[in-house]
Amino acid sequence: MNKYNVGDTVFFIANGYHIREATVIRAGGGFCTIKFNDNETPAGTRVRESKLFKTKQEAEVVVEKTHSTLLY
Repeated sequence: MNKYNVGDTVFFIANGYHIREATVIRAGGGFCTIKFNDNETPAGTRVRESKLFKTKQEAEVVVEKTHSTLLY
């Protein structure tokens, strides 16, 4: 059973800190093909389901944890 279905809105963390909203256009085998909703990229991108989040708040928690543990 897939974690996400076609048409679901998901959130993806790009470059470790930028959260982008996307729509699932294909799902299967532990991967999802997504199309970003901000129209910066016209093509779809195939990513693992584990890299996607159902809400923006879930993605923000991951970004906060990552950036609070980085040493500069």
